[in-house]
Amino acid sequence: MEIDLGANAFGIDFHPSKNLVATGLIDGHLHLYRYDTESSLVRERKVRAHKESCRAVRFIDDGQRIVTASADCSILATDVETGACVAHLENAHEDAVNTLITVTETTIASGDDQGCVKIWDTRQRSCSHEFNVHEDYISCMTFASVSMKLVATSGDGTLSVCNLRTGKVQSQSEFSEDELLSIVIMKNGRKVICGTQNGILMLYSWGFFKDCSDRFVDLSPNSVDVLLKLDEDRVITGCDNGIISLVGILPNRIIQPIGSHEFPIEDLALSHDNKFLGSTAHDSMLKLWDLEEIIEGSNGNASGAAGDSDSDNEEMALDNDPKPSRGTKRKTKSKPTPVDTKTSFFADM
Repeated sequence: MEIDLGANAFGIDFHPSKNLVATGLIDGHLHLYRYDTESSLVRERKVRAHKESCRAVRFIDDGQRIVTASADCSILATDVETGACVAHLENAHEDAVNTLITVTETTIASGDDQGCVKIWDTRQRSCSHEFNVHEDYISCMTFASVSMKLVATSGDGTLSVCNLRTGKVQSQSEFSEDELLSIVIMKNGRKVICGTQNGILMLYSWGFFKDCSDRFVDLSPNSVDVLLKLDEDRVITGCDNGIISLVGILPNRIIQPIGSHEFPIEDLALSHDNKFLGSTAHDSMLKLWDLEEIIEGSNGNASGAAGDSDSDNEEMALDNDPKPSRGTKRKTKSKPTPVDTKTSFFADM
């Protein structure tokens, strides 16, 4: 099923228990749709959330609120039932906010175009941590809940690991020749997969982030703009050629195509029951794919040969990655200003 949003869409997210899907548009609007199994999409709500583009969307508080992040540097919380503004942080970042993820039930993380990552406590409505390790925009983030570590990718060609327990940057990879655009953690925490601008999937072993341990090149030269974990062995990729594919990891192979848009894929998300895959792209279309029907019987059937890879039997190693040396691309950066934890988050409107 699909619907024309009337403008290019960026972020997409599904409600954690209901048949609702939200998306943020380039014109600053937030759209909320109800879907069913009869191939129907009905718009429930349209909210002018931001002055500039709405780049990221996440349901929080068990689906009671939607948090959005924008190029206007703000973060907004909207009530799902009423569409009213619950809380608003006008200057959440000094630059455009590019990405937003849920970390825990009471914590979210945001990354901006200057490479700054902030952790927000939604109960205290304040910024609890700030990390300024990257020299370019934050493209994607993911969270390892067991070790309480946030992993981020950046346009500067590196990934970073930030320890939320200590509030320190634990490790950073060497500079890649290309921008890192997307990231997921797989293989029960043993592997970190990054999508790049030249279409190569870079595989890092957890705890050894200085350089990747494996590369998968079958998606090249199309940039892998989005990665979405389906399970510990399979990931869904969204590329700039508009193709959405199911890819196996270790052994590395393209399992099958899932669907397509006419323009580059912007974001992907799974419904609460994993039945539907939602996709947005630069063609203003929101599409929901019946994932169960598409991949039924696809297990074990690969459309591409398995690539060379390292062993998947290695033990998960933690906290032994040395800090990278400062390369020629690295700029000297002053220490971040201490965070004022009393700063109001989601100031009441």
